[in-house]
Amino acid sequence: MGNRARHVVFSNLIKSIPPWNPNSTKVLVLAHREELLYQAKSQIELHNPELKVEVDQGTSYANMQSDVIIASVMTIGNSSGDRIARYNPYDFKCIIIDEAHHAAASVYTSILKYFDIPKKDSSVLGPVIWGCSATLTRHDGLALNHIFDQIVYKKDFLEMIFEKWLCEIVTTTVKTKIDMSEVKERGSDFEKKSLIKAINIEPRNKLIVDKYIQLAQNDPSGPRRSTVVFAVDINHVKNLENEFRSRGIDARKIVGKTDRYSRLALLENFKKGKFPVLINCEILTEGTDIPNIDCLIMARPTKSGVLFQQMVGRGVRLSSEKKNCLVIDFFDHFSGNVRLVNIPTLMGLNPDEDLDMKHPKFR
Repeated sequence: MGNRARHVVFSNLIKSIPPWNPNSTKVLVLAHREELLYQAKSQIELHNPELKVEVDQGTSYANMQSDVIIASVMTIGNSSGDRIARYNPYDFKCIIIDEAHHAAASVYTSILKYFDIPKKDSSVLGPVIWGCSATLTRHDGLALNHIFDQIVYKKDFLEMIFEKWLCEIVTTTVKTKIDMSEVKERGSDFEKKSLIKAINIEPRNKLIVDKYIQLAQNDPSGPRRSTVVFAVDINHVKNLENEFRSRGIDARKIVGKTDRYSRLALLENFKKGKFPVLINCEILTEGTDIPNIDCLIMARPTKSGVLFQQMVGRGVRLSSEKKNCLVIDFFDHFSGNVRLVNIPTLMGLNPDEDLDMKHPKFR
């Protein structure tokens, strides 16, 4: 479920939830990224013009008399407790958690604890907790069942493609022949330092741009106009940007240090098609709604099915500007029993198998 769809759902849910006491008329929405805060505000105001909606983040203090407060978890969950003390738990009928797979993290549980959730006494009433996410598992494997009682509605990735809620995918696996035998593993993925040492090298970066030109820029059905590249870290992003630009391709980067206004301008220009390639690391995996993305370059290998599906999710939004999304996945040589995740493995197929929607797995 894309950001816009989630926000439309809970924007309409807000007025359907009854108060649990005479004063509990307000709704609190929790989100962890600035983009999500303002996307939610826009949709809630669109569908509920009669409600006063404010954002509580950083130096922007919400009016506590507002009907809906959309709060940054990092702002109200900070260790001092000053910000959350402004909230009266008895005033809120519902707490909505956007990107709800994050709810097991300590900053969320500390906020919920302030609202006496979960209740020590189940007979005591309190605000309804409702979450939505396109990702029902976490990178660290933490369970969500101590936050939420049950999953009330679920559709998996393939179902949404089959039912035309998401666009079709065409994938190509590119074997790099890069030796990854020295890359270490950490938790559910690779240790970043050894991974970047292995893959942020000139031959591989050149190959990535070569394949972009061959498969995306010179696609027989027409050039791909909006490509997102997923890299490992900032240095990897910079080196890829330089490689694209050295070939005359207007590639731009977005990283964690990109300031808010530059980020908003960059994303808006990308949405408008003013440049064809946007390179990022750990920024566009969540909280990004750019339907015109028609090509993804997986420049970072991963063992995490959660992360991989989040990355693919950026390109499968429906748009009148595209028929499908091309996924170019770079497959490096790992020794031993390392199990990489890519589109074919998500389908239970050989990892180096090319797929399009005519494959029997999609029928």
